[in-house]
Amino acid sequence: MMKFFRKIRQNLISQGKVVNYVKYAIGEIALVVIGILIALQVNNWNENKKNVIQAKKHLETVKLNLEDDMQQAKRLLSETQTTIDYSNDFLDQFKTLKPVDNNVQMYLIYLMFERNLEINESGINALLNSNGMSFIDDSLQAKLLNYYRYIEQLKSRELNANTEIKTMYEPYVKEHFYWIYNKTNPWHRQAAYYKDDPRKPHIDLESVIADKRLEIMVMNRRYQCNLIADFYTNTINLSKEIIHEIEDSSK
Repeated sequence: MMKFFRKIRQNLISQGKVVNYVKYAIGEIALVVIGILIALQVNNWNENKKNVIQAKKHLETVKLNLEDDMQQAKRLLSETQTTIDYSNDFLDQFKTLKPVDNNVQMYLIYLMFERNLEINESGINALLNSNGMSFIDDSLQAKLLNYYRYIEQLKSRELNANTEIKTMYEPYVKEHFYWIYNKTNPWHRQAAYYKDDPRKPHIDLESVIADKRLEIMVMNRRYQCNLIADFYTNTINLSKEIIHEIEDSSK
C-alpha cells in the first residue's frame, strides 16, 4: 500500500502537477490521521470493554462479601436482641416489678458478651484499586460508598460498647459477683461445666438487685445494645438492597 502511494507521488512530481500533488499529500495525511483516530477509538473501546468486564467481576466479589455481612448481621442482631430482652427482665427485677429469680446469674454473664461484625472488604478494595468504580452505574457507586461509610459508624459503635464491657461491666461483675460461676447458673455452659461439682455454692441474689451501680451498668448495656441493634438492622437492609442492584446490573 505504501509503495502504491509512493508511486503516485513520484508520477505527480515528474509530471509537474505540484498543485495536484499538494492536494494528494493533504488527502494522504488526512487518511493517515483518520486511520490513527479509528485505531485509537477501537483500542479505547476494547479497553473500556475489558474494564467493564473486570468491574463486573469485582462486583461479584462485593456481592459475596455483602451476603456474608448480611448473614453475620442477622446472627448478631438475634444475639443482641436476646441481650436486650435479658436486660429488660433484669431491670424489672431491679425495679421490684418482678421477683428475683435464678436467671439473674445468667443475665450477668450474657451481658458480658461482645459483638463484632467482621467485614470482608476485598471486593470494594479491588474496585477502588482498579478504578473499577468508574465503570459501574452512578447509583450503585453511591450506595456502595454509603454502605462502607455506614459500616465504619457501626464499627465505632461496637468499639464503644465492647470497651465499656471490658473496662467497666465485666471487671465489676467478676470482682463483686464471682460466685455466679456455679452449677445453679441457668446459662447452659456454666451448668454443663459445673454439673459434677459437689460443692454447695454460696448464692446471694438479693445482693445483686441491691447494687445500684450494677443497675446503672445494666441500663448502659441495654442502651448500647439498642443502638447496635439498629445498626445491624440497617446493615441487613442496605446490603440486601445493594445485592439486588448488583444482580440487576449483571442481567
